Amino acid sequence: MDKAEQYLGIMRKAGRLAVGERDAGAAVKGGRAALLFLAQDASDNARRRAETFVFGRGTPLIRVPYTKETISARVGKPGCSMAAVTDPGLAAAFAAALAAEDPAAYGPVAARLAQRRGNATNGKRRMTI
Repeated sequence: MDKAEQYLGIMRKAGRLAVGERDAGAAVKGGRAALLFLAQDASDNARRRAETFVFGRGTPLIRVPYTKETISARVGKPGCSMAAVTDPGLAAAFAAALAAEDPAAYGPVAARLAQRRGNATNGKRRMTI
C-alpha cells in the first residue's frame, strides 16, 4: 500500500470524500469538490459522466492507478469507481502523493492543486490579539 492509497481512508474518515457517482456529482456541481477522481477500471460511461460533471467548472479530473475494488475497500463502499475530494488541502496532498509515484501523469494536477491551496491560504486573515 502506497501513501496515496492511505489518503483514501484518511479522507473518508475525515468526511472530506464524496463517494459514488451521485454524491461526487453533487459535490462538483455544488462547487465543493477540489478534485474528482476515477478508478483505473471505471467504465466509459462513468468517465463520460465525470467529464460532464467537471465541464466548465475548473475541477480537475484524474484517473487514479487503483481499481474499483481497491478504492471500495479503502472507502467502505462497494463498487465505487468515482469520488470527489472536498478539502483543498487533502486534495493537494493526495495529488502530490500520486505525483511522487508518477510525476508525468500527476505532476501538473498536483502543481495546480498546490497553487490553489496556496492562493486560498494567502487570502486568509490572521487574527491578532
